[in-house]
Amino acid sequence: MRKLGWGVGILLGGLLGGMLTAPEWLPGLIHREAQHWAEGTRHRLVIGSIQVGIFPVRVRIREVRLYEADGQTPVLGFEELEGHLALHSGLHPFPVIDELTLTHPVVHLVRNPAGAWNLASLAGPATGGGGFPLLVENFRIVRGEGTVWDQGSNTHHDIRHLQFDLPQLSSRLRDEDAWLSPSLRAEVDGASLALKARIRPFAAELRGEGELSVQGLDLTYWLSPWLVSPSALSTRFAFRGPNWGALQGELSGLRLSVPQVGGTVAGLETRWQGVQLSARRVDYAGGQVNFGTVRLAGHDGQIHPVGLSEAAFPPLLLSGIEGTVEKLAWPVSAQTLSLALQVGAQGHLQMTGPVDLAAHAVHLAVAARHLDLRVIQPWLARYAQVRLERGQLSLAGVLDGTFASPQTWQGRYRGRAQADDLALREGRHGQLLWRSKTLFVQGEANLNPLRLRLDQVALSDFYAQLHLLPDATLNWVNLLNSPPVSTPESRGAPPPRKALPVLSGGAPGAARAAVVIRKITLQGGTIHYRDDYVHPPYEANLTRLGGEIEGLSSAENTTARLELRGRVHEAPLLIEGQINPLAQNLFLDMTAQVTGMDLTQFSPYSDKYVGYDIERGKLSFDAHYSVRNHDLQATNHLVLNELTFGKPVTSPGITRFPVALAVALLQDPQGRITMNLPIAGSLDDPQFSVGGVLARTLVQALEKAVESPFSLLGKWLKTPCSGPNRTCP
Repeated sequence: MRKLGWGVGILLGGLLGGMLTAPEWLPGLIHREAQHWAEGTRHRLVIGSIQVGIFPVRVRIREVRLYEADGQTPVLGFEELEGHLALHSGLHPFPVIDELTLTHPVVHLVRNPAGAWNLASLAGPATGGGGFPLLVENFRIVRGEGTVWDQGSNTHHDIRHLQFDLPQLSSRLRDEDAWLSPSLRAEVDGASLALKARIRPFAAELRGEGELSVQGLDLTYWLSPWLVSPSALSTRFAFRGPNWGALQGELSGLRLSVPQVGGTVAGLETRWQGVQLSARRVDYAGGQVNFGTVRLAGHDGQIHPVGLSEAAFPPLLLSGIEGTVEKLAWPVSAQTLSLALQVGAQGHLQMTGPVDLAAHAVHLAVAARHLDLRVIQPWLARYAQVRLERGQLSLAGVLDGTFASPQTWQGRYRGRAQADDLALREGRHGQLLWRSKTLFVQGEANLNPLRLRLDQVALSDFYAQLHLLPDATLNWVNLLNSPPVSTPESRGAPPPRKALPVLSGGAPGAARAAVVIRKITLQGGTIHYRDDYVHPPYEANLTRLGGEIEGLSSAENTTARLELRGRVHEAPLLIEGQINPLAQNLFLDMTAQVTGMDLTQFSPYSDKYVGYDIERGKLSFDAHYSVRNHDLQATNHLVLNELTFGKPVTSPGITRFPVALAVALLQDPQGRITMNLPIAGSLDDPQFSVGGVLARTLVQALEKAVESPFSLLGKWLKTPCSGPNRTCP
């Protein structure tokens, strides 16, 4: 027993002596083992200092740096690692560390193009055994830093201010019910990240759950080329799987807040403010992410054409954005979009249908109400000097489009469109050109290139102003913006005709747009006509205009049927025939009939060509007009009843002749003048005026009557008188 006691005493004394002298020999042991491990992994290790304390037992290692084999490329390092042995460690068969703190660690991760990480070699060769048993009750990382470089995609990520806490870490726990509860805070690429989790890493099936919050998230990498402001993300997550390489996960309560996002689609610059994206559940499996139904909300936004200043084109404002995207997945595939938003002050727009992001294609049902048409004013101003004063657009149809790039996009709209309360004014002087209560269109429109196939066009309660200017050109033609004429004009030559625009919007050599309109219905129309080619000006009102035009097409060798009814200065008017105003060569073959129209309205023409006012009289005519290859051929059968001229007027260029005698010679016993007046001329002649030609022809007839009175008198004597007894007064 005495020998046993001496043995135990010597052992305890040796242990006590070893502990007391540990600060002298343990740092060297740790340093040698660490260097041996570094040599085995082909790295260079630098350790600043190792300190060991006894009461309490602690180890502090400072200024550690690990380099690649070249001795220059850093891999990892830390400022300080300090551990404290727990007082109750002696009650366990393995060391229990009360607290282990790693201060300012720096890690440089590199992934080569083959997918291997630079830190993979630090594990060294595999060795048998279960490893050194250890229990850490509180593990902390303070002020961590790191960089990640993926050479395959050439992307860099920076990690700053990392704080990590793990309440318990063991190297020998194998209980599948044991959970680890790490928490982490860091800045990753400038975004603040906060993570709280529970992980069961030692079970046969890995499991984990937690909460993730990211502030200042940069979405540019995923949404390029869109410009996205730093965003906020929050979600709860859960994952499970047989190993870390075959995990399946899900997110719940996913919320993404984007203060501002902007980009360009189909030549339009789009900006959104206060966008909110949310999803109830997101599933991840086999490299595929399924977002399910994603809800979209936003405060406001705007759309602006690329290349135009905001001063010339005020942005179209959007607000009250709400929508959903169903079946959203990553990598991208076809989704179903449902979007509703307010456009401008009163407009509402809804779009629903599949969107294929991979193919850049959409198929959307579109419904819109009260869209302000004034937003197209900048586009309109590029082609004509007009100002869209007001107008609202409503839509109900289907939009198909492909948007591979702003330069190569195509679209087709099928359905109905209606423009209400539409008004156009001349851009320079503000003169009213057009006003309509309702313009309804049903059919199909293809964009880029432009093709129109309309089944029905209905126009009601409309007003149009036609103005023949002093240079004998129509006001609507003068409104068109044409390229300048390259050849100089000769002195005194008539002004050139302005080229009509190509409907496709391209250069003059571009292909014309294909237009087919099956039926146009007009109702309640008014056309005000003013002729400033004569002096004083002539004005006429065509009212209660209504009728139909069927079979209108821009194709050559096609004609449309025209039938219009109305009143001109309260006299009944009927126009019918065949026309094709959309073809490259204007075609017209129609008749017009007017009964009992007041002749006093033609006093401006009478003043110019006859030299007398018209005091009273009625006009009825039956006219036939034909236009082919810009040449007009017309016949006019006129009946003038009780034509009476008034006082003479002074006008240059008038040839005086006895007008009263000429009228008396032309009148039959009932006071009627019956005439057939042909008209011929070229529409390419800028001085050609139908009214002027008609007036000059009438003057020639009056002059002929004065020159040959006896021939007319003989003809009058051969004409039987009317009346029940057929006797002449």
